[in-house]
Amino acid sequence: MKKILLLTLILIPCAMLLAVFNDYQPSARARGMGGAFTGVANDVNTIFYNPAGLADSGYEAKIGLSQINGEKFSEYKTAAFGIKLPKKLGTFGAGIRMMDVDFEDYTLYQDQILTLSHAFVLQKDIHSTINVGYNLNYYGLTFDDDDSDEAYGVDLGVTALLHNRTKLGFAVTNLTKAKMGFENQIDLPNKLALGISYIPYDGVTTTVEVKKDFAEATEFMGGVEAKIFEPLYLRAGVHQNPATYSAGASFIMEGVNLDYSFTMHSVLSPTHYFNLGYEF
Repeated sequence: MKKILLLTLILIPCAMLLAVFNDYQPSARARGMGGAFTGVANDVNTIFYNPAGLADSGYEAKIGLSQINGEKFSEYKTAAFGIKLPKKLGTFGAGIRMMDVDFEDYTLYQDQILTLSHAFVLQKDIHSTINVGYNLNYYGLTFDDDDSDEAYGVDLGVTALLHNRTKLGFAVTNLTKAKMGFENQIDLPNKLALGISYIPYDGVTTTVEVKKDFAEATEFMGGVEAKIFEPLYLRAGVHQNPATYSAGASFIMEGVNLDYSFTMHSVLSPTHYFNLGYEF
């Protein structure tokens, strides 16, 4: 038991360090573009970035897996699916993000975010489309000694597509400023993101984004995605604060999506991320 306690004292701060470095990117595709996805927002994983983009998604499901910074004791898992609702009711989605810190047969620490999402088209004409979306989030935190805590929060997102080539994205995470803590209440991440994507040529998407965490410094990121040939897509991106460099690829064939990304950190070990998805 002393050994487990000692490892808890060592590994939990490491997990917190990962959170400080903000490497919780639940999409391999977004990660490959430096995390700049608020203004792209057009697949089911947009639930985790900008829920308004869900309105541009149909029947789709994706699962993801990564060991953050290559640490074997940490495992980050995600799942998301979207369902197109009848008539003009929009699209419904749900997702989960889970971070585990394990030792042998023990799970020393686990946090999870369960998300219900809904998005709809607010306005559409021949020149523009405006989508609005929101998330209802459940935050759960559990330690090996059975201590646990929970909280609830709301996210909001908007996208505006102009002339089918330029998309503006806006998203607020934890709009209700949910808190969590046993003795001292701590604010959960509350971020404002502004992004823009542009399609200069068919099959090529460029994007830049600025994100402000109201408790941390401002982040800047950008990336590019290019369709090389059917079914291969390649991506590259950069992220400032922390400084990371990313690249990735996707293979899309008959509705099956395999996404991979690789992120190099200036200090920590690299992170590999995989998503497997299917469009119905």
